[in-house]
Amino acid sequence: MQRQPYFSGFDSISVKVAAQLMPEAIPLHARPCSATDAVIICVHGFTANPYEISPVADALANAGLAAVVPLLPGHGYREHFRQRQEFAKITKDAMLNAVRQEIARAREQYSQVGMLGFSMGGAIALSMAAEGLLDACAVVAPAIRLPRKGEILIPLLSWASFTLNAPVKDPFYLPVYTFHHSRALRALWQLSRHARSQLPKIQCPILGIHSHQDPVVPPIVLDIMQERIPNAIETAWFDHSGHVMQLDVSGDAVAAKIADFFKRQFLPLESTTSIPSIR
Repeated sequence: MQRQPYFSGFDSISVKVAAQLMPEAIPLHARPCSATDAVIICVHGFTANPYEISPVADALANAGLAAVVPLLPGHGYREHFRQRQEFAKITKDAMLNAVRQEIARAREQYSQVGMLGFSMGGAIALSMAAEGLLDACAVVAPAIRLPRKGEILIPLLSWASFTLNAPVKDPFYLPVYTFHHSRALRALWQLSRHARSQLPKIQCPILGIHSHQDPVVPPIVLDIMQERIPNAIETAWFDHSGHVMQLDVSGDAVAAKIADFFKRQFLPLESTTSIPSIR
């Protein structure tokens, strides 16, 4: 099987490739106006694209940190037929390898590398932290547990190839795929299990953000992280928001919390002022 491409935030997208993607799926590289030796790789969630975490990338750049947002394999395509075709091909290993490649690219330019992961991206980020590839890691609603029904049904039914409608119900703009594919769901389930099993290996500083109102990822995931990660983790709750907290009513506060966490990890203590960002 031909390997699926991922699109790095460090590369420019050709006109031909851009025409195949949603406008919101173009990878991002947000840079602060002043020089920095630290970058945060921001990893989006299942069915999504860089748009859903772009506000956090901007907040990081305004705090004086570089931020890069890649597009994961199988995600972000414009045409519905291509969406279904590519999404059915995603695998756990392809997702993990894509993010490992992005970390390697980051290490070529920056000496300090952190990662923000949302939902599925949170499971991937925790896996990378467990491999010792990160200097700090923040996760929002990390999908290390799925809803109970999904935990039971996905491994039973994913041997078949079928799609399920998944209409967007959020009260804000969210350009994502409006379906789930059984094989893609299996990849998500495998990523969740893998990340959960790797938690005891994590040594870097961790921030976990969640909402008790999240209808997708159960709130117990932060308790699981605290129990299994050897060192104490930071946590923050934004219970006025649902799953996509960084775009919901608490979005600005979520982005500010993440920026503050990475600023404390990577920037000198005397760095207290915000710096305008450019893209």
